[in-house]
Amino acid sequence: MKINKLKIEGVGGIKFLDLSFNERMNLLCGPNGIGKTTILESIAHIFSNGNTNILKRNVASEISSISAEIDINGAIENKQIQFDTFIPESTTRVTGFHLRASGLISLKTTRTFQYQSLQAVSKDSNKENHILWNDAINGINLTDIKNWFVNRYLYSPHSGALTAEQLKNFELAKKCFSLLNEAFAFSKVNASSNEIMINTPSGEIYYEYLSSGFKSIISILFGIIKEIEFRFKDPKINAEDFQGIILIDEIELHLHPEWQEKIVDILLEVFPKAQFFASTHSPHVIQTAKPKQIIALGFDNNNVIQRELPSTEFGFQGWTIEEVLIDVMGMKNLRTEIFEKLISQFDKAIEEENIGTAEEIYSQLDKLLHSENTLRKLLKFQLAGLR
Repeated sequence: MKINKLKIEGVGGIKFLDLSFNERMNLLCGPNGIGKTTILESIAHIFSNGNTNILKRNVASEISSISAEIDINGAIENKQIQFDTFIPESTTRVTGFHLRASGLISLKTTRTFQYQSLQAVSKDSNKENHILWNDAINGINLTDIKNWFVNRYLYSPHSGALTAEQLKNFELAKKCFSLLNEAFAFSKVNASSNEIMINTPSGEIYYEYLSSGFKSIISILFGIIKEIEFRFKDPKINAEDFQGIILIDEIELHLHPEWQEKIVDILLEVFPKAQFFASTHSPHVIQTAKPKQIIALGFDNNNVIQRELPSTEFGFQGWTIEEVLIDVMGMKNLRTEIFEKLISQFDKAIEEENIGTAEEIYSQLDKLLHSENTLRKLLKFQLAGLR
């Protein structure tokens, strides 16, 4: 199942937006308040059924409408939902493509991975259809991923206890520890405490001692694998064969820039048949994207639009962070306000041939600039010319 197109009319801050999507990865970028999360929520609500107070009508619209063109194994389905609520505490009922809710997995920014003491290993959750509708709107629960992993570890040695799909998914989960760093690998589950142990270059450590970024990616990967298992029981499927839709709000959450560069490729590797929609504020995520994977949003006369981007063979992989920030993410200025003010004053002093003021301002700029910044030489040259 894939979404080909999405049309949003009068939802939140979006008056009208007509989008076409990549069949694998779609990265939404743009300034705060532009509507990235609104797009993710619009997709989620297309697959929901029930009352919601998340999406609201645009103040300038009489009614809100979300329309989607969905490809289901080559057959095209169209679905539209409408609502007119505007007051924050009011709810509206939407009836979306809820019979296909199992094919949509949503991860919100509220994903957590705090330490959990696992006193006992519980059975799998039963994902009834009404729970799937709710998960589409509110996001899946990641607090039970440790229980799921330990459960699979304990039963995996016993012949017939796990199905072939569950065993394969468990092997996929173990592999995830090495995707970020080949020097890390799953070791075992401690029998006396149910704690997950990881082999690292420094020795064997508890899973809980991994960095927040490491655990953030593991929680995403485990959460998706676990969710696929809980949803598809008859017939069961391998997680890597999941052909549905995965939504991730702020994909770079908790990640160092080095890992922000890897997260997209890791997701595409682990789930090679899924379609992803993710919002991001990270130029490092955008920089490593492939062609036609970026949906850059901007404003035109207070209307949200999709900005046109150059289509190149290698996407933005050869662009600098500054070029991505300005030309893709729409930032107008990469310098601080104090820097811009001093540069403006320096230029004015040079133009007025005021050597004393220019030298005084230069001394402040000299303290602001990076030690290797070549702009310092240019400013010195201007001072020398004035002298």
